[in-house]
Amino acid sequence: QYPHKFSGGMKQRAMSAMALSNKPSLIIADEPTTSLDVTIQAQLMDLFMHLKESLGVSILLITHDMGLIAEVCDRVSVMYAGFILETADVFSLFKEPKHPYTRGLIDSIPSLDKDIDTLVSIPGRVPSPMELPTGCVFQPRCSYAEEACLLGMPKLQSLENGTTVACFRVQKGEI
Repeated sequence: QYPHKFSGGMKQRAMSAMALSNKPSLIIADEPTTSLDVTIQAQLMDLFMHLKESLGVSILLITHDMGLIAEVCDRVSVMYAGFILETADVFSLFKEPKHPYTRGLIDSIPSLDKDIDTLVSIPGRVPSPMELPTGCVFQPRCSYAEEACLLGMPKLQSLENGTTVACFRVQKGEI
């Protein structure tokens, strides 16, 4: 044990340096900017983008930070309770989210352009991984849920623009 403590930012930078020393073709970055100040976040993401462009490294970014996703990602998969509900290019996802959960996420992002009195949120609670609902995992919180949603989890299906969505009503063109 070292006689001094490392800050969270120092630990994340050291871990990033260790991971990059092997010259990987894929970097899996799970919440890499969590607990970092804005300056260090920007430096780390600049490093990732430099590696992506100069060395052809692919980056799988796992994050809850929708602003970061909008800024640095090409394609996005939206997960809920361990299931991918939608995959799309980043522009399509933010411009026209298809799955009701993705719509809820996008609608909950505060904006200076919107004149609102309260923030938008998705009703209900995320289920425990040990007690997932039957059918579609999002159906207890979904305002579009129907009987089919109670009976089974929809499979990801491709739409015309390359987006894939796991929603019975989207796949039927109803929403």
